[in-house]
Amino acid sequence: MKAANEAKPAGDATPVIFDTLKAAQELKKTGFEDRQAEAVVETISKAVSETVATKADLQLVRSEMATKADLQLLRSDVELLRSEMATKADLQLLRSDVELLQQSVDSRFEKMEIKVDALENRIVLKLGGLMVTMIFVLLAIGPFYISWVMSLLGSS
Repeated sequence: MKAANEAKPAGDATPVIFDTLKAAQELKKTGFEDRQAEAVVETISKAVSETVATKADLQLVRSEMATKADLQLLRSDVELLRSEMATKADLQLLRSDVELLQQSVDSRFEKMEIKVDALENRIVLKLGGLMVTMIFVLLAIGPFYISWVMSLLGSS
């Protein structure tokens, strides 16, 4: 049996030292036989070497942990998001603005309808006046036109 057993280090980690000789001697004092003591000590040595965190393991964990600066940056980002989020009051104000805009559009649309109706009435009146004028013109020149057409037909 070795005087001291070192757990296998990972990379440049400091090895875990377990004095297997001393542990075996202690077991023998309590009544273990040589083979029993060596088997128990070997089992313990393996368990320690496989489960104990090395400095490299701790450094890896530390490198993956968030730093105070990371947390402060996250807090700043959260505060920025909060400041950019719309509040209930903002949404209510927006709804009011939309309602006012809708009322304004409706009012303008009604005014345009009134103007279109007025233009339509003016056009109808002018066309009506033009038709009356055309009827009078036809009535005035109609008899002369009919005589002229008849004279053309009679001369042929």
